[in-house]
Amino acid sequence: MTQITSARIHYNEQGTPVSDAFDDVYFSNDSGLHETQYVFVDKNRLRERWPVHQKDYFHIIETGFGTGLNFLVAWRNFQSYLQQPGQCQRLYFSTFEKFPLTHADLKQALACWPELADLAELLLEQYPKAIQGCHRLCFQQGQVVLDLWLGDVHDNLPQLPLANKADAWFLDGFAPSKNPEMWQDSLFNGMARLSQAGTTVATFTSAGIVRRGLQSVGFDVQKVKGHGRKREMAIASMPLNETAQEPVQLATNEPVVIVGGGVAAMLVALALVQRGRAVHLLCADQDVGVGASHNRQGALYPQLQSSFTANSRFHLACFSFAHRRYQQLLQQFSFPAEFCGVLQLACNAQLARRFSKVMAEPAYPASVVQQVTAEEASQIAGVALPFSGVFFADGGWIAPQRFCQAALAWLQMQPGFQISFGCKLQRFNQTASGFDLVTESIQSEVVAKDPDSKPAPLYAKQLVLCTGQNLHRFAQTEHLPLNLIRGQVSHVRSNTLGQLKTVLCHQGYVTPQDPEFSAESCIGATFDREVDQMQPIAEITAVDDQFNLDLVNTVLQQPSWFADAEVTSAKAAFRTTAPDHLPIGGELLDNCLLLGGLGARGLLFAPLLAETLAARLCGEPEPLSLTLSELIEAKRFSAQD
Repeated sequence: MTQITSARIHYNEQGTPVSDAFDDVYFSNDSGLHETQYVFVDKNRLRERWPVHQKDYFHIIETGFGTGLNFLVAWRNFQSYLQQPGQCQRLYFSTFEKFPLTHADLKQALACWPELADLAELLLEQYPKAIQGCHRLCFQQGQVVLDLWLGDVHDNLPQLPLANKADAWFLDGFAPSKNPEMWQDSLFNGMARLSQAGTTVATFTSAGIVRRGLQSVGFDVQKVKGHGRKREMAIASMPLNETAQEPVQLATNEPVVIVGGGVAAMLVALALVQRGRAVHLLCADQDVGVGASHNRQGALYPQLQSSFTANSRFHLACFSFAHRRYQQLLQQFSFPAEFCGVLQLACNAQLARRFSKVMAEPAYPASVVQQVTAEEASQIAGVALPFSGVFFADGGWIAPQRFCQAALAWLQMQPGFQISFGCKLQRFNQTASGFDLVTESIQSEVVAKDPDSKPAPLYAKQLVLCTGQNLHRFAQTEHLPLNLIRGQVSHVRSNTLGQLKTVLCHQGYVTPQDPEFSAESCIGATFDREVDQMQPIAEITAVDDQFNLDLVNTVLQQPSWFADAEVTSAKAAFRTTAPDHLPIGGELLDNCLLLGGLGARGLLFAPLLAETLAARLCGEPEPLSLTLSELIEAKRFSAQD
């Protein structure tokens, strides 16, 4: 299944939402909230287990999201628990939904519970578009994380990494008699794969098919009193003498060393600090955002293929998460960004054909991308345009360099964070316990613990490489088939460009005016593949400025709103790309991860990949499916190739 179909519901005489497809209620007519508390929270003994839980996080997996009531009740209980001391500080909640409610239906259903109104509002603010796959929603600065997997549970459950093992299961969904397709052996086998010694299960039903299914995969099962008028329900647990072991978490007092100073490095640092990890950032320059992240404005939108391929799913997953992540970060610190939408113009016959195929794919919902005529495109943009195209309403632009600088200012106020400027990593050597790092210079704050001793080699227990154009210049990474593509962006001033209300993508791009830079816009960018791979910096040229000007005028047919555009300055840098045009992330060596090959889409790719890498470093549930992880893992390029 690729297209996600919204649930069709009605309300019964008690005001309870009922599924038209399954002819079953979403929660009890008597009291859905009390039933959830009794069945799932109390019978999984969550309030007893959280204070003595030996990990930094607790992971619940649920088999039917429905109205989100179970999630909200668990969240409310976890909030109460956080008022007392305990090692467990984060709640992960993974859930599946084949037929998600529309935003309007979800809002109406949750209105039944005014005591949950504050949490419901936060959920509704982030409720995702109907796109297949995992949508990670973060609340309370990452203390509560919802992974909402849209699609059939039988398709999605095998896609969860083994790191995503459950501490407790909310075995929910429409009754076995109403929805027999869900209660299959594949469900119980998937539960066993993602369970460990001590994992508990609670379910509203005591049906024999459920009890036998759980027993067949190793759970100890018993029937207990049900909620209210329901006579019985089932609970289960994985025996403690099972061979499955809880994942070992690394000591959190060792800082993660991140090498880099661009968008990718900052996002990894933010995701780790959010989890309470110490971070040491090694930046080769004297400021952050100096390399490919130095642009004034960068566009944020996905690149969709004509069919719903794994590449398209990856782009959409990144786009959905990036939009939410940047909006949340704007609540923590200020940086220039506008979610004004992005127009891709069909400025030639080939693009027109491709866009028509994209729009014919039912897996791309209209809430994400819509086809527009030339007249509609002109109305959206606020300027006359000669072409039709596609419009991403959630797209926009972000200022990468100023984002990096604002993120650094916030990070420097957090405990456990330090940064060393002018510290270039030359090489690193793996040891039995970590990595020895050899740098050109080491700042005073990273010398040996004894202030009177001589500087010692820098050491890292966990290492993340986000070094952009230098990513493949280490002995351990030289096999990576990365190429450098030089790009130059020109800054233009114009009296008429102030009319532009959205980002325009043609064969290049034009951004709306940036009020922080004398109302200037960015145009570009060049793509020069014939470059010296060892060149340290990309030089600015007047020829490329003229090329960027000519590109707008030629492709958009001498637009009047661009007639007075004048180049005031420019920036050039090297983009790093892989042959398959996908980023490179994940494990290079044990406890050494990397994130690079972002090309011209660092703003799009980096948030989700940073979140994934941070989760992996902390031994926590990851938001990428196994299929999408395989797309970007560094191991797809073998050192022997």
